Amino acid sequence: DLAYDEDQEAIRSAVDRFCTQHAVEDQARLSGQAFPRTLWRQLAELGVFYPAAPEHPEAGGALAVCAISETLGQHVFPGPIAATYCAIQVLHGDAASAVMDGHALVSLSSAGSTLLPWGTEADLFLVVDGDTIARGETPDAAEPIATLGGETWGRARLKPDATLPASACALIIANIATAAYLTGAAWQLLRATSNHAATRKQFGKSLGEFQAVAHPLADCAIGLTAAQTLARAAACSFDDRATDSALQQARSLAAAAALSARRASLGTAFACHQVFAGIGITLEGPVYHVSRRIRQVASTPPGGGRERDILLNEIGLGGEAP
Repeated sequence: DLAYDEDQEAIRSAVDRFCTQHAVEDQARLSGQAFPRTLWRQLAELGVFYPAAPEHPEAGGALAVCAISETLGQHVFPGPIAATYCAIQVLHGDAASAVMDGHALVSLSSAGSTLLPWGTEADLFLVVDGDTIARGETPDAAEPIATLGGETWGRARLKPDATLPASACALIIANIATAAYLTGAAWQLLRATSNHAATRKQFGKSLGEFQAVAHPLADCAIGLTAAQTLARAAACSFDDRATDSALQQARSLAAAAALSARRASLGTAFACHQVFAGIGITLEGPVYHVSRRIRQVASTPPGGGRERDILLNEIGLGGEAP
């Protein structure tokens, strides 16, 4: 049963009310602004990051992370959502508390890359290298880089430190959170597009009456349902893990969920832009702030190369090509 229970639905409702009351989508329409630290801390005060903490199993676990991330995606909430959940799994003591309380912002990047998500604002830097995560030294200065999502990232070279424990679990949680956020955002985009197609008329009919419009949107719904199901299944498997084989299953499901969500959400953004036409790619329009955030999150480091390799190895197609 992949439906959320009463506690998880209560968490979803609380996060939804918070985002509505603070007009989060208005923040998503901005570009080049400083990171909204106050908003981030207020979100953390709801306790939304505690479910990822290994020392707080009563807080809901990975399925609660999934529920929260879906809701944050529906409101295109800014910030390193998946990176924060990832960091809480590998950090301990004051560092973990600072992240959970929203006082420390996390940048999660790929080994060898100089692109640092939220690198000009971050307080803690983590580096992913394959299946391991290492703490990175804070750079002296990060060159500001404008991004498609409207947020400012940074460019600098990090020097990784020692590998952190529980990296495997952290990367699973990051994939679950990413998949849930992307599907939440893409569902929001698809609902807005479906409403537009039902009311916008051409040649005496609504756009939704044309198969060339209705069928691609139906395909988007199928893809998003599959990705959402994989994310929830991965979360359930992670929460129920008791053996190495169970953890391996959660790892595979989370990898599949992340890849599926990237493909489905990007496909949804493309199809919805076609339905809205020119107004769909203007920031003042009704949906561009959602689709550009989807594209940004889908391309955020460390990307999907690791997840692709996990699934290829399972069917004997891993390793370097001859």
